Amino acid sequence: MTAFLRLAVLVLVSTVLAGCSGAQESEAAAGIYVSANGDDANDGRSRDRPLRTISKAVELVVPGETVLVLPGTYNEQVEVASKGDASDPIIIKGLGGTPVLDGQGQLQYGFHVVDSEGLVFENMELRGYSNEGIGFFTSSDVTARALVVHDNGFDNTNPDADREGFGINVDDCQRVVVEDNEVYANGPGAELRANDVLGTGIDTWGSQDVIIRRNNVHDNIGGGIRVEDSTAVRVSDNTVSSNDADASKWEWWDAGLWIDGGSDVVAADNRFESNLGPGIQVSDEDRQLPKGYVLENNVSTGNYYGIYVWNFGSCPYPPEDVLRLSGNDFAGNSRQDVLCEVLPCPQPCDDEAEDE
Repeated sequence: MTAFLRLAVLVLVSTVLAGCSGAQESEAAAGIYVSANGDDANDGRSRDRPLRTISKAVELVVPGETVLVLPGTYNEQVEVASKGDASDPIIIKGLGGTPVLDGQGQLQYGFHVVDSEGLVFENMELRGYSNEGIGFFTSSDVTARALVVHDNGFDNTNPDADREGFGINVDDCQRVVVEDNEVYANGPGAELRANDVLGTGIDTWGSQDVIIRRNNVHDNIGGGIRVEDSTAVRVSDNTVSSNDADASKWEWWDAGLWIDGGSDVVAADNRFESNLGPGIQVSDEDRQLPKGYVLENNVSTGNYYGIYVWNFGSCPYPPEDVLRLSGNDFAGNSRQDVLCEVLPCPQPCDDEAEDE
């Protein structure tokens, strides 16, 4: 199956999951209720006998059921490990409003999903967590939908993350949908920021078959969206604005959208505006010789640079089998619309290529 066919199948699956979500909301028999006024001694099987914590509900829920989180504030971090079934998803969603998971500046993550499959997280607010609002690790068939994720990742305790913090973090996963979320003000605190540590609103690393669409990603300390070392990814219809990628040591580092490594990454119909750094950055940082990047019908304006391309060995763009562009608007950026740097390029290298 080709990468693009896999993406089409993933779109269909995510649509089916959305339908399942709406159907199960009214089915009390298939739901476990959670309330800030509940009690974990309850069974959670009716709205009159809700549990107190989302963690307890996750412990009890089985494939095909929905955890219905009632409005209120929940000061907890929720570990979801080895849970779920891709053919019969578990849905964890806010009901009758938008419940808040608040780390109060002390907890590491809102949801930490590892070695799991068939999970949907929907209609919740995640704030105040040091590492990330929600993180997916070595998981598959997972969805983050209609979440408000902000003020997370200010002091990441994970040494493998180089202290970078995230709003939504997707790491070594398959078949992931990140859609219709608002992701803002995530990233490191002032001390780390002063040492040129940045974060990312939506971060994807080492993953396959990922859809990132219709998100509003703004005012993060670092980049908006990063797709690194990932395959068969589609980034579409997102608004990415006012993210602060202006690391003082380099003048900038991250971008509104940064694509690096991997293959078969499509960015289409996005708007990148007023980012402190490039609106779009495309690179081959580790000389992996990626192919199949496509940029089409994107608008990148009011940034430092419209697009920054580097380390492919030719300028202003690499060959079309590496990067194909169509219908993009890179005009109206404050420093330069198109910036390209050859750098120590992969072999063979075009010695005559010059920076634009």
